[in-house]
Amino acid sequence: MDVTIDLGRPTQPSVIAVRGDLDVHSASALREALHCLLGATGEELTVDATAVRVVDEAGRSTLEAVQRHCREFGGQVRLPA
Repeated sequence: MDVTIDLGRPTQPSVIAVRGDLDVHSASALREALHCLLGATGEELTVDATAVRVVDEAGRSTLEAVQRHCREFGGQVRLPA
């Protein structure tokens, strides 16, 4: 699982790009990393998860939790097709 952070520019939001397989083995580490990053970046944030391959229910659950967090505290999530 790779995570890339673009802190944005004055007129653009920050972007956290995630790619790779999301499964029971990587879900908790990604959840913890995103929780810290989402708390630190503020409202104008995009989590780009379009390059994530959800392997199991733990991975799906993690993306749903990130999406809920962004809905509640601002930002958006781009999900895989």
